Parts: sequence; structure tokens; C-alpha cells
Amino acid sequence: MRFSTILALAASIGLVAANPTPETSKAVTAFAGPHGDASLSTESGCGSVGPLGSGHYVWYIVVGCTPGAELSCQATDSTGCLPGNAKHIGSMEVDDPNDTYQIASGKNTNTVQFVCPSGGQIRCQANFNDSDDGPGYSLRVF
Repeated sequence: MRFSTILALAASIGLVAANPTPETSKAVTAFAGPHGDASLSTESGCGSVGPLGSGHYVWYIVVGCTPGAELSCQATDSTGCLPGNAKHIGSMEVDDPNDTYQIASGKNTNTVQFVCPSGGQIRCQANFNDSDDGPGYSLRVF
């Protein structure tokens, strides 16, 4: 009896950890370049999109969110579950989806915290130091 209860609890925790938070809608595409010159719709683990491709310094995802929710934009490792190595990241940005105003940013980091704006949608962006760093990373908002 106890074993089945523990197993059920562990399974429910795993399901919660694998799904996006209620404050965000699932991202399905990552874009490269400042104007979406390339796209990628591969899902890596833990609700991330990636691994990202090569040949571009800039990769981003556009994600819907609940206005006022406190969230994080993160560049993860290629599996999508662990924070990525910040030494290859020049900066992280959270902007409006059209890239007209900045909500949050950080240099030489893999994670930026922000509050979802009233429009309910953001652009989570990683600016890499080298155009070939992308394949080692995925992006997520949680």
C-alpha cells in the first residue's frame, strides 16, 4: 500500500515538473536572427524549445503568459532541463513580441527574471557570443 502511494506521488510530481507552469502557454518555435531568419520547433525536455541551431548569434521564443505573473526566461543546456553555461551567453533579454521595448535583461547570465506585461506575451531571447554556440542550448520560460 505505501509503495503504490509513494509511486503515485512521484509520478504526479514528475508530471508537474515536465509541464509548463499555468502562468505560461507552451512555446512551440524558436527563431534565429533579429527578424526570425530561421526557425526551429523541436521540443527538448522540461518545456524547453531546442536544441537551438548554429549560424546565428540571436535565438528567441515568443511565449504567452498571465499578466502580472513573475517568471524567468532561461537558456538551458541542450537537454532543456539544466541552466546553460553562461560563459557563451553575452546577454539574455525579455522584450515585447515585436522587439520594440525591453522588459528585462542581464549580461553574461543564463536566466532573467521578469513580470509578465499587460499584453500577456513576451519574447525570451539569448544573445550568444559565437554564432555556433546555439546547438548546446535550449530556451524556456517558467
